[in-house]
Amino acid sequence: MNTPAPPNAETDSDSHTGTAPAGIFLRIQAEKVSRLMDLVGELSLTVAETVNSPDLAGMELIEFEKSAHRLRMVVREIQDASADLRLVPVGDVFKRMRRMVRELERQTGKSIELTLEGEDTEIDKAVVDRLYEPLVHIVRNSADHGLEPAGEREQVGKSPTGRITLAAAQVGNEIRIVIADDGRGLNRQKILQRARERGLVGMDENPEDASLWKVIFQPGFSTAEAVTHLSGRGVGMDVLNSTMKELRGRIAIDTRPGEGTRVTLSIPLTLAFLDSLIMRVGTRLYATPVNVVNEIFQPETAQITRISVGGTEVVKVRNELIPVCHLQHFYGEPDNDIAPLETRIIVVFNTSSGRLGLPVDEIFDQQQVVMKPLLGPLEQIRASLGGALLATGEIAIVLDCEQLAGEQP
Repeated sequence: MNTPAPPNAETDSDSHTGTAPAGIFLRIQAEKVSRLMDLVGELSLTVAETVNSPDLAGMELIEFEKSAHRLRMVVREIQDASADLRLVPVGDVFKRMRRMVRELERQTGKSIELTLEGEDTEIDKAVVDRLYEPLVHIVRNSADHGLEPAGEREQVGKSPTGRITLAAAQVGNEIRIVIADDGRGLNRQKILQRARERGLVGMDENPEDASLWKVIFQPGFSTAEAVTHLSGRGVGMDVLNSTMKELRGRIAIDTRPGEGTRVTLSIPLTLAFLDSLIMRVGTRLYATPVNVVNEIFQPETAQITRISVGGTEVVKVRNELIPVCHLQHFYGEPDNDIAPLETRIIVVFNTSSGRLGLPVDEIFDQQQVVMKPLLGPLEQIRASLGGALLATGEIAIVLDCEQLAGEQP
């Protein structure tokens, strides 16, 4: 006897053959999945509080430890499974770009080919909902500023039709989204001139490309000579930068004159749970995504150098000088209790500005933590991505390593 499909279900089985369904798909409201993930987070915290209860301190409970370990593994699997429920194909957003590109062709008078790659790559629904507007700004910039008119392209041996590529792929626990065009590339001289005019770069300063491109994301920054319906207001890339910070993501720009520009967005696969490294600085706990940690070591005295300008410290690792960020200094706290650098542990992070060393007093284990937004006065904490609820019931501040690196002298 065949069992009828559940209500509100879609199935790809053949109801006339009587064979078992090859797959069943349920329509479930996103709010219900989010609620489930919240409950799984609470379950994880409750298990942690129980297993780490002070009432168990000093007791030899071998069988309990075995059961507790299995329980933690099951909860971890439930976390991963519930996070998978909220994954949707990024192609849902990519395909919405086609209509916009057709409109851009009409507005700019340019012929544009849009290529989509990796449309089946899955990403958290909460992330997808936030991606559309940033992608719109980048594609508009590519069409308006990047791609040359057909005549200009033909003069330099290019196809009269400009190409914009949207590509997605999962790399570890991140989704990499690339927006690339085969246009003229960023105009370094114009960007540098406008940055000097706005005081973002010193008149005699000639920064490296990676540092110069950062000014593009400053509020109100634009190189357009006039405001149009497509550009000139200087808000697009600022919106992109703000959104990526909220998504705990990173932006990288690679451009070559006459060949085009490539913008890479690196975004966590899910925002609900975070694989993190837990650290202690003084009496405070901090966390950071494990995927940005490059290495951990205790420096020797010979590796430490103090630069006279601003008293900045650097550590030398394999002939590379890595700047050091003391959190006490960063938060404007008294540094009387800061131990010498050679007695501390250095955690080195990878950032878009290069590697950054963070001295900490203690390293705890790696944990998958439940992320919560910081509310009220806690929203004002600089370089924070949110709060991490730890297995002990304590809260750690999740550090934004990009902002830490960006505010170094």
